[in-house]
Amino acid sequence: MAWAQGGPSPEAVRRNERGAALLKEGKLEEAVAEFREAAQTDSGYVAALMNLAYAYDRQGQIGEAIAAYGKVLEGDPENSLARNNLAVLYGRQGRHDEAIHELEQVLQRDPPHASAAKNLEVAKRNQAIVRDRDQQLARAVKESEARPADPRAAYAVARLYALHSQTDQALTWLTLALDLGLEDVQSVTVDPALVGLRNDPRFKSLVEGRQVQKTPPR
Repeated sequence: MAWAQGGPSPEAVRRNERGAALLKEGKLEEAVAEFREAAQTDSGYVAALMNLAYAYDRQGQIGEAIAAYGKVLEGDPENSLARNNLAVLYGRQGRHDEAIHELEQVLQRDPPHASAAKNLEVAKRNQAIVRDRDQQLARAVKESEARPADPRAAYAVARLYALHSQTDQALTWLTLALDLGLEDVQSVTVDPALVGLRNDPRFKSLVEGRQVQKTPPR
């Protein structure tokens, strides 16, 4: 990447300032276009790249924001703000190991960086939560594999996936439990662990198709 020497060009500055004004007005798409043009005019214009990353973040385009912060760090690896913000975005994507790595680098260079220290605590806490979740799931899956004909074992896996908002996996294991002959299908529809599945049409179709209507004795 070619980095601007002697400051950005007047055209790049104009574009960046225009983008900042548009950002204040809430015109995110137009602001992104201006910041992008400023960064393309002078590829080493850190302010424009930082603004571009922030605007992408505001749009919910996390991948693009990460890429923009990455470009900043290519030419300015000691930019603590860019690295801290990048770590926050990694955390939103569940990439906690990468977030921790970035934040530890910030604190190595700038130990008093309060925001990075706080974000590092959050990242480590979230990393521990994810590891605990993965261990729970691994144990439940192993138990189900040891009892392949037991619908309750498969159902236990489905419940865990549902509790952790992993809908596709939860539905896969719930289907297996029902295929194995899970009884009392009605209880599935009111199980608190599955509340996150109930608005999914696949869940409704799956359960409604398996409910058994018992004929009362005469």
